[in-house]
Amino acid sequence: MQIKSAVCFVLLTSLPQPAIAHDDRPPPIGAVTLKYTKVAFDFYPRLADISLSGHGTAAKLYNGHWWTRSTPKPSLYSESPDGTLVIAQGGAVTSVPKTMVEGSLPLLAGDKGFFVEFEVSLSDDHDDHFPAVWLMPIEHNQRQEDNYPPDERGFERWLEIDVDEGGFTPGPMATALSWSGIWPNYQRVRSTPNLRNEKIDRTQRHRFGAGFDPEHLRITFWYDDKIQYVASGVSVPEIAKKQHFYIIMNADAHKLKLPYELYIHRVRAFVPE
Repeated sequence: MQIKSAVCFVLLTSLPQPAIAHDDRPPPIGAVTLKYTKVAFDFYPRLADISLSGHGTAAKLYNGHWWTRSTPKPSLYSESPDGTLVIAQGGAVTSVPKTMVEGSLPLLAGDKGFFVEFEVSLSDDHDDHFPAVWLMPIEHNQRQEDNYPPDERGFERWLEIDVDEGGFTPGPMATALSWSGIWPNYQRVRSTPNLRNEKIDRTQRHRFGAGFDPEHLRITFWYDDKIQYVASGVSVPEIAKKQHFYIIMNADAHKLKLPYELYIHRVRAFVPE
């Protein structure tokens, strides 16, 4: 995704925040494999968790991305009868406000490593639906805080972690993307996920996870407690160890923009003890 940035500024850092735990159930196998067993956050998203204006610092989730001019309509968000957060086609929420400072959910530090898991489903399973659950570093923002010496001013570098995107393959698709360059001429190097995998029924609840290992510079992608594949090499840049990641969940479309709903059942993240 090509994203416009503006002027360089100094990164606003914040103090560590306490973990948000939901229950005592064990971490996913992907987190245990990496020995990331400390809960960073674990919650069942609700409509009340969203700052519909996209601003503030007290909410778990915020409406819209910083790089889009318009904020999605509040009517795109609702709850199912059991309280599950529902995002209609066109909706997008992140865990940081549009001012790109830390919200109530802690950022995930690249130098420490982390494991993130999204449990989601769709209202129907059309190939045109483009649901996405992914992570970006807060340093990639309008202040261009992903500009690092000795790079020239305006040159940015960052890692994008797409934990799952729908409509590209029959089954799950996760991708690591190393971005660099000066807007609008960004270059990317992407990992190579399996594009001919077995079809899944997206109307059923599935868990998509990603574990970032900074020591070995690799990301292991998981689907329902099974490894999809491991991304490494040039698609997982060392600059990620200087960055701090936030979550994004959106219900996009490929071409037809058919109406559908993305259900966010649970989101959790783990870090090293």
